Amino acid sequence: MGRLPRWEYHAHSNFSDGSASLVDCIAAARAKGIERLIFTEHTEPELTGGPGWFGRYVESISTLRWAVADEMEVVIGLEVPLVDFSGRLMAAPEMLSGAEFILGAVHALPGHGWNLEGIDPALAIDLEYRGLLTLIDHPMVDAIAHPGGVCNRYVTPFPMELFEAVVRHATACGKAIELNPAYHQPMAPYLEICRRHGVLLSPGSNAHHPHEIGLAWEVLHPLKPSPV
Repeated sequence: MGRLPRWEYHAHSNFSDGSASLVDCIAAARAKGIERLIFTEHTEPELTGGPGWFGRYVESISTLRWAVADEMEVVIGLEVPLVDFSGRLMAAPEMLSGAEFILGAVHALPGHGWNLEGIDPALAIDLEYRGLLTLIDHPMVDAIAHPGGVCNRYVTPFPMELFEAVVRHATACGKAIELNPAYHQPMAPYLEICRRHGVLLSPGSNAHHPHEIGLAWEVLHPLKPSPV
């Protein structure tokens, strides 16, 4: 097994619902020795800074990242929710084309939104599973955020056999699967499935505060996954 790079592929600043500025997040990542930091700001309008936020976000990172270029790569990313099973994403075209990394996410379940009270568990599992496969098939999506996470956190455990089916499809399509300690606990069984199929890994901490940056690496590193 090779060394797992100190990468963070899922972090939010106050350009969306994170608690800190880009400057503070980058400083925290440097202090932890992070080698690649991908900011994945939300695109839901209620979570961002209003009209024009994306342009300011891109400009800010484009300016800040050169100061740390010798130590760390800083990437302009987005966490983009799936809207429906036709593959429509909740992001303006200029956002999708302007981002350097698209983390596709099933957030609200298509057709149900966030109102999951009383939803049939089997239906929730089916909706999330279909959504994950749709994201994998999308040509602009680079990695899949917290597969199974909506069910795991809000409804019912997402079956490991379906997580494995998602991993198989991602492997076939050359897409990365996020392993995220906020949603995948214990991590070892998820990692073993990913190892089995040789899928690309996207280490994501779902960091909303600077001290959370690098948590995914801290959890995965002792498990000694192969480089992604």
